[in-house]
Amino acid sequence: MAKVEILTGAERQRRWSTELKLSILQEAFGADGSVSDVARRHDVLPQQIYAWRKKFSPPKLESPETASFVPVSLIGPSENPSDGSKRSRVRSRCKDVEIVLRNGRLLRIAA
Repeated sequence: MAKVEILTGAERQRRWSTELKLSILQEAFGADGSVSDVARRHDVLPQQIYAWRKKFSPPKLESPETASFVPVSLIGPSENPSDGSKRSRVRSRCKDVEIVLRNGRLLRIAA
């Protein structure tokens, strides 16, 4: 016959120090750690370890409350292509959008 243990009275709430929580987290999420193994070893639920990870993780960046805009300058197409090549003529007829970023890179969006 199996042994049955009946608990009576108030269930106690365990207190974990911050140092112990961090060491458990390091052990669970280390190179060869397993959350379920570490939880079993320390008699903690795996959900508790994930809650500690969320609590101690750095805050995420949130989007700004209001929309922000960047200044834009519109430059119309040049009337005279730099040379008479076919490429210059085709480019002047297209309605491509080119955006020059501050770092000098060019973002071209085809029509």
